Amino acid sequence: MNSEKKGTERTDTEYEQEIAALKKRIEWLSCQRYGRVLPGLLAYPAESSSDGAQDDETVSSDGGPGIARDAPQTALKPGRSGVLRESRAAYHVSGDAKSPELSPPEEPAAFEPPSDLPEEATTLELPPRERSGMTAVGFEDFEAIAARPAVVRRRIRRAMYAAIDGSGLAAAAPLPALFPDPSGGPQKFDASFAAWIASMRVAGRSFRSIASDLKIEEGLDVPEPVLRGLFLSVAETVAPVCSALFLHTLPDWNSLRRMFEEAQSAGDWLAEEFLKKIHALNMLEENARVRADRLGGAPEDLYRERRIARAQSQRIAGDLFARCRELSPSLAPETPLAETLRYAVEHESVLCEYLYDPRVEMAVAPPDDLRPDPMAALEILAAECEKRGVFFRGWLERALVMLKQIPPAPPETLFPR
Repeated sequence: MNSEKKGTERTDTEYEQEIAALKKRIEWLSCQRYGRVLPGLLAYPAESSSDGAQDDETVSSDGGPGIARDAPQTALKPGRSGVLRESRAAYHVSGDAKSPELSPPEEPAAFEPPSDLPEEATTLELPPRERSGMTAVGFEDFEAIAARPAVVRRRIRRAMYAAIDGSGLAAAAPLPALFPDPSGGPQKFDASFAAWIASMRVAGRSFRSIASDLKIEEGLDVPEPVLRGLFLSVAETVAPVCSALFLHTLPDWNSLRRMFEEAQSAGDWLAEEFLKKIHALNMLEENARVRADRLGGAPEDLYRERRIARAQSQRIAGDLFARCRELSPSLAPETPLAETLRYAVEHESVLCEYLYDPRVEMAVAPPDDLRPDPMAALEILAAECEKRGVFFRGWLERALVMLKQIPPAPPETLFPR
């Protein structure tokens, strides 16, 4: 019994160390990408807020009111797993998870748009090659509130086709990117309107002030819970893009190898010499492990063999990064190989960290369940757009359209560029 308990305690300690190491890596990545640790990135408040906190400044996971805070920081509640959470791990943030998570959600008030809103008509067609041999059989009609940039009522017609020969073949134009009314009403919201609400919130506006502006400037009486619900829907829709962004940019040798392979596939034959060097580094690591296994496989044997092998790896890695700096100025800046060389030079210190510590693996694959918190995902993506000089609201609307299509676009193809 005592031995089982000690084993459990030891496992818990190792798990806590792994979590601590992951947090440090996330903080480092945030500093590398944004020059600072993003507000609320790893904040786990241990106590709930006071009863006097206002409820119009954030969104809880169930769509109800959250805790007042200074935007755009994200205040995480006890019981939630944070910005980057291990969804299948048996780890939970300290604090009472039941009180915020199981509290009954606020019932959104019904939203009725005014009848005198300006109107915009749109017909969604199917490309000619996809409707070849078919005949038009009608339209499916939709209505939605959109922002173009002023708020309008968007009337959408979706063309539908069927085979003339009666074979049962049918096709229709892609579904529009619409969000249902969070109050449960029949009204729909266009991706442009949802993106506008989300961008206003990320820019620091409270839902109360957004609702007030809509009332004064557009004549729209949109209840705050409806705005919260739209914001939450947008955040959950784009969260996979943020997750893919983190997984794609964690600096490790596997990521660098894949980038060189993509550059080689794009026709940059110079990428082959870098792939050979990375292959040589991998072979030195594998040979060290094989020799350690023959000696008994003890950690001391592995560390000794790695020290021997990594003396040679240091020379190969030094040549690789020196070649990156030498070749980079001669390449067109937007080519895949040029971007890969910049990535390698920017992350040289992290990539080479394993060379000087035999306890560190050469390449540690990021966990598949690394998942950003939906609310923080919007702020992270907004910071990425700002870094790349991309208009956040425009990018967000395009991303929502691509993610709402069937099948949705792969998240890794939607990074701000």
